[in-house]
Amino acid sequence: MKTKKLLVIFSIVSLVLLSLIFIIDAAIADEKGPVNFIYITDLTGPASAQAAPLGWAVEDYFKWKNKSGGINGHIINVELVDTKYQLPLMRSAYTRIKDKKHTAISFDSLSAGIEALKNQFKNDKVPVLMITGHGPALYPPGWVIATMSPYDDALCVVADWIMANWKHNRKPKLALLLGDYASGRSPEMAKWYCEKKGIEIVGTEYVPLLPTDTSDLLIRIRDKKPDFIFDTLMPGQIKVVLRDKLRLGIKIPQVNFAFNSFLIMQTVNPEAYDGYMGIEVARSWWEKDVPGVQLAYKLYANRGKTPPYSYVAAVGAAMVWEKAVENAIENFGYSNMDGKAIMEGFMKIKSFNSMGIYKEISYTKDDLRGNKWAKISIMNKDGSIKSITDWMIAPHNLKMKAESGQ
Repeated sequence: MKTKKLLVIFSIVSLVLLSLIFIIDAAIADEKGPVNFIYITDLTGPASAQAAPLGWAVEDYFKWKNKSGGINGHIINVELVDTKYQLPLMRSAYTRIKDKKHTAISFDSLSAGIEALKNQFKNDKVPVLMITGHGPALYPPGWVIATMSPYDDALCVVADWIMANWKHNRKPKLALLLGDYASGRSPEMAKWYCEKKGIEIVGTEYVPLLPTDTSDLLIRIRDKKPDFIFDTLMPGQIKVVLRDKLRLGIKIPQVNFAFNSFLIMQTVNPEAYDGYMGIEVARSWWEKDVPGVQLAYKLYANRGKTPPYSYVAAVGAAMVWEKAVENAIENFGYSNMDGKAIMEGFMKIKSFNSMGIYKEISYTKDDLRGNKWAKISIMNKDGSIKSITDWMIAPHNLKMKAESGQ
């Protein structure tokens, strides 16, 4: 009898120990489970020349991070979703993934979709990262976060630069040549700032996403006799506009909103891009002494020789995205890594520079731009590029506009 009792006791103790081992193993497995980064963008549609390199950078960076253990031992699953720049595909992609556990989401180069879904992000308490910049998505603050100041802020930077260097006894004249898409049109919301600074806006023209000839737009702008042109053109639009400017003999200085200079050099005659300027909110492919740029070259090696500006900026943005998730796990635990935790993770990011790719990334509850710094660079026909300004603070246009009652 005693032997039977001992066997029963031994069996019960063994089952308890096995159960404890299973629970502990399951807990450990749960604590080191995977993290999902889902990047929704245009990989094959009309914005793909600008947008696809952003997605490639995110994919390449997180695959590289997995080689060193992911995020503190959490393997990273990265997924790129192609929306072809179509709003229904943007909506369906978000609906599919918004409730997925341990998941961070980014929408990019999809300003119309972000603007349309902004309130839903807020209601769902899902933070959505935007590597590109669209003012109405960021102000009033909600659940959209960026790594660059919006394009209306970029116009404010150009206005500040013009006025700081203007020497004539009259108002400078500025024309807007805007891409015909949501964020491309958004600088119109900064016209008030230009006028306040003493700049006269003499005309606004809109360039289709896939233009074949822009002569009529350029002739109308030329006839208004502006001193400068500010544009929100993507590479496919730029190559047509600069070609037509050269053919028409128009030499008005022009500043682009997001300077994808390497892509421009691949598709535009040097005579046409000579003197073309652009806003940069991050270090670019030609600044090879920056550690983050060096990493971008390493990551891009399997795709080509030189990473475009947008690829470099997106490598920096992926580091920011990673840091937000890392903060969320450290402060709330992996099992509690939800939208609220990730949002708090972003808020804890202060003075972060992504290995020098950005001057500084910091978030506050009332400023979700993250990056408030920009500089202007210029292309030369010999293929060289140089910065013509130091880092400048980008005015928070929509916030200032609201506060001024405009």
